[in-house]
Amino acid sequence: MEYKNAPGGMRLTPEQILKRQQMAQTKKDEFQQLYQDAYEFALPQRQLYGVWEGGAVGSKKMQRVFDSTAINSTQRFANRLQSVVFPPQRKWCRLDPGVDIPMERRSQAQQILDLYNEKMFAVLRQSNLDIAMGEFLLDLAVGTAAMMVQPGDDVSPLNFIPVPLFLVSYEEGANGQVDNVYRRMRMKGESIQRQWPDANIPPQMARRIENKPTDDIELLEATIYDHKRGDYCYHVIDKLSKEELVYRRKKYSPWVISRYMKVAGEIYGRGPLMTALPDIKTLNKTIELLLKNASLAVSGVYTAADDGVLNPNTVKIVPGAIIPVARNGGPQGPALQALPRSGDFNVTQLGGQDPGGDG
Repeated sequence: MEYKNAPGGMRLTPEQILKRQQMAQTKKDEFQQLYQDAYEFALPQRQLYGVWEGGAVGSKKMQRVFDSTAINSTQRFANRLQSVVFPPQRKWCRLDPGVDIPMERRSQAQQILDLYNEKMFAVLRQSNLDIAMGEFLLDLAVGTAAMMVQPGDDVSPLNFIPVPLFLVSYEEGANGQVDNVYRRMRMKGESIQRQWPDANIPPQMARRIENKPTDDIELLEATIYDHKRGDYCYHVIDKLSKEELVYRRKKYSPWVISRYMKVAGEIYGRGPLMTALPDIKTLNKTIELLLKNASLAVSGVYTAADDGVLNPNTVKIVPGAIIPVARNGGPQGPALQALPRSGDFNVTQLGGQDPGGDG
């Protein structure tokens, strides 16, 4: 539910919002290395550290990953948690009358609540909640998950958007609750008006979009709690010109921020991946060293005589290769001779232990 141009309340300027977002991002950067390692070794598909800045979204994200145990275990964690708490296409909760309802009227209240319960799950089954919840729980395994709930259309009444934590920063308010949420976005200029029909495009930005409609424009989406009115201010700001494109007032925040476990004095969560991260990195390093040792065992290290015949720069030690030499084993040696292997490599050494199907 939202209402525009509501009188009174608080309205920050774009400069104030950008400054607050920078301060929130600074606090989040304290967790950067910890979160980056967790995503790199356990959730490389959702890893945006070092990718968002360079713009190479499709680049390889598993350059340092040599073991998939953590990746498979994290997916099993999210799948099992969803099947237990939010089973797809099933009713996973029931609305019951509160203690303030008199006993003689609870039966009537329950019938009414059951109707609302049926309607609620009918709407959820039409939406993308089941798909979005899987991604949401993957981020929760790291420690903090963020999801935006937006109104949909006649086919899908609600649209659930799981947002990678890398793009989100937030501030806490009273009682440790998340009040203000900031989201970094990139969007094609020609899509801005379709995304927000009430967007006020400034002339300078309009010229940019007209000249290069498919170029990405970096935006900041801010949802800020107005404690005076008890509602939320919704802003969309162009980070280049610092112009406000969209301003709305919302009765409720569209954000769902969930933290697996929060340490006192911190605002970002720590999930089970944080506990397992030392073991994950140790196993990954062990497999990396094992593969390097296997490479040495298969290929070996050789010395080449500088006799004017053998050119070390053109020699390739690969299966089936023939290396031309002056002779093999003396003046009357064989015409073709196998190169001695440097070791007997056993591929069964690569088998890592699986943590178990229910891990």
